[in-house]
Amino acid sequence: MCTWTRCLGVGVWGVWLGMAPAWGQSGLSGEALKLYGGRYALDCANPQSPRVQVQAAAVVVEQGNQRLTAQSLQAAHSYFGQSAPPGFLVALLGQVQSRHEVVFLVKGDARGQYIEINGDKTVMANLGALGKRPFRSCDAAINQRAQGYLRQEQQARVAAAAPVASGTANYPSELIRDAQFKSVYRRALGQLASHPWLARMDGPAPELKPEVVAGTNYMLAAFCKPHDCGDNNAVLLYDAPQGRVYGLVHMGGRNTVVGSPPGPVMAELNRLWRREWRQGK
Repeated sequence: MCTWTRCLGVGVWGVWLGMAPAWGQSGLSGEALKLYGGRYALDCANPQSPRVQVQAAAVVVEQGNQRLTAQSLQAAHSYFGQSAPPGFLVALLGQVQSRHEVVFLVKGDARGQYIEINGDKTVMANLGALGKRPFRSCDAAINQRAQGYLRQEQQARVAAAAPVASGTANYPSELIRDAQFKSVYRRALGQLASHPWLARMDGPAPELKPEVVAGTNYMLAAFCKPHDCGDNNAVLLYDAPQGRVYGLVHMGGRNTVVGSPPGPVMAELNRLWRREWRQGK
């Protein structure tokens, strides 16, 4: 059986015995420690329960007289980018023995705040069954704050999915919630609608802006794929009164036209695309 000493080696035990580490001087800020620090356990009512101690300079997993210490801590609020799972609060990134990666995912649910552990194969082998269990915060105030955050997140998620009245959108992520636009846009996209970033229009984007093309008033929407704006981006021209959408999608190194734009509009789409995504080049 793989014990923590045998799998990780004796070098890490010096840290457990209180010796100063030779690596990683980073750590959690005072604010992060206030929000996510303290004792987490499988059973907070049992002093002997396996537990996780989140400290400024280290996160320590303890079971009996065995300890696994992660240092070089960093708090990553955008660990999942724009696709964070429900209840995600922060990822605490650390290293064991300065070479084994470990992530402590801090989340919230209806019961409060808890931690899930994920790490490289060596770390997870050492933790065994503990690596599959959530450790609940033992601080009542922290749990209440997490419950409040979860309620706010749920309210924001409902608001973000609510319909938007025609003509009131300020960003592409709001425009896609305009039922009239969405119907026209999805028809124009055709098979391109299978790409989530195009279908949802929820990536990085500037505000919508008016554009006059060939004597017609359009609304210009420019948006891109999260974390990959340079290679996956788009510009759209929306004529609300006539229910028309024309666009240019750049994906996979090539441009694809959306909505069969007439010649003058096609030329303008190319110019607008260069202006928005190639700094006018």
